[in-house]
Parts: sequence; structure tokens; C-alpha cells
Amino acid sequence: MRSLAALAALALAACASTPEPAAPRGQLLHYIRSNQDGTLPEDIYVYRASDTRLEVGKMVTPCTNAAFVTADLDLERRQPRELVGGRLARDGSQEPFAWLTYETASRTLHARIPQMNLEESVSVDGEPWIIYDFDLSELGALNLANLPQRQDFRFAVALIWPEENASDIFRTLGFAEARFAAAERRANRDALRYDVTGALTGQLVDAQQGFVIEASFAQPNHTEYDNFRLTLQSVHADGEAAWREARAAHWANCSTE
Repeated sequence: MRSLAALAALALAACASTPEPAAPRGQLLHYIRSNQDGTLPEDIYVYRASDTRLEVGKMVTPCTNAAFVTADLDLERRQPRELVGGRLARDGSQEPFAWLTYETASRTLHARIPQMNLEESVSVDGEPWIIYDFDLSELGALNLANLPQRQDFRFAVALIWPEENASDIFRTLGFAEARFAAAERRANRDALRYDVTGALTGQLVDAQQGFVIEASFAQPNHTEYDNFRLTLQSVHADGEAAWREARAAHWANCSTE
């Protein structure tokens, strides 16, 4: 019979040979979101500030209003715990104006926007879920990097859709079913392509490092769009400085009036 010391050594060796995947802290992903024909392009920056914090910037034209959204991530459930919507301030900080929190017991999303005197809740269709107008940021951060490669997966889709005169701002679209289609090269990277049906219909291309390279869906995620396309532009493994520079560049040399 092996000694307790020998068994302990074997256990340690097993743990060492299969380490937990490291979270890409400091990674900055730059995308362009647009219609599928390339119209209405918008720069999307996704920065992994820590294991549990995402910072996302959405910028169209310099010196104009830009979004700065942050998310607190639930790593165990592979979905956000809270999102804070805000504007990108001239000093690069976030000016928050909207809060979206998730209650696990009731599986309910709760939105609070004090400036609009709005408080509203909706039950999601299941877990894990994403907020589609977050441009798949949480999908890469929480799902693609942690799922077995080449296997099908699914996620529930919720959407904030603030139509004029609408009685509520939430839509729940059901589950998106992502089925593995092929391994291929895309954007000079080894990638996995999935066909997506259900709540979203189209294709999703995932880098084998666990982030979205490209996505194309028939369903838009903002009211001014006809459909959806997201294409990767660059990756910074240590992106803190680049993220700070992108925020500063948006307001550089702008009039203060």
C-alpha cells in the first residue's frame, strides 16, 4: 500500500499537470460593430480589468457622446452579476447613469435608470445569459475561454431595446444554440466556427484562445441597426495603456463648449 506521502505527491502532480486556465487579466480586444454591409461602424473596446471586471467602450466619432459600460462577472455561473451603463467622461472615467443587476434566486434582471425614473424587471429564459447589446463581451470573457473546444453550447439572450413609447425596455429572446461547424484559420489565428440558431441566427467564430474573432447575426442589438456584425481588429495581451490611450484619444483636441 502506498504511503500517505506518496499519495499526496501524486495528487499534487496531477494538479500541476492540469492547471486551471488563467484569466486574461489586462487583455484588450478592439472590434468594429456594424451592419453586415459595413454601415454604421462603431469601435468597441473590451478590457479585462480583473478576473471579475470588464470595461467596455463604444465610440463612433471623436468628440461626440460615447458609452462606457462596466460589468461585474459571476465566474461560477458564467454570466454577469451586475452591469453599469455610463458615458465616457472627458477625463477617461465613467459617468454612470444606469444599473442592471441580476438576482440569482428568482433569475430576474432588474434595471434602474434614475434619470428616466425607470425601474423594471424581467425574468431571463435560463443560464448562462448574455445582454446582447453588450456586444458579446461577456460571451468571450466567461464562456468561450472556459468551455470544451469543438463542443456545442447554448446561452440565453436578453436585450435592452428602448423603443419610443414602449411600455418596457427589456426583450428576452430565448436560447441561442451554437453548434460546432469547423476548425479553420481566420484573421491569421486558429479558430473554431459555430453555426448559431434559435434566439440568434448566423455564425460565431471563436479564437482557440477563447475570444470572439467574428460574429454575424440576423438580429440587430441596437434600434438603429438592421442586423449585426462584430469583427476583431486587434488584441493587446497587456492592454492597460492602450485602453487608457483609446479613451483619451476620443476627447483629444475637442472643444469644451
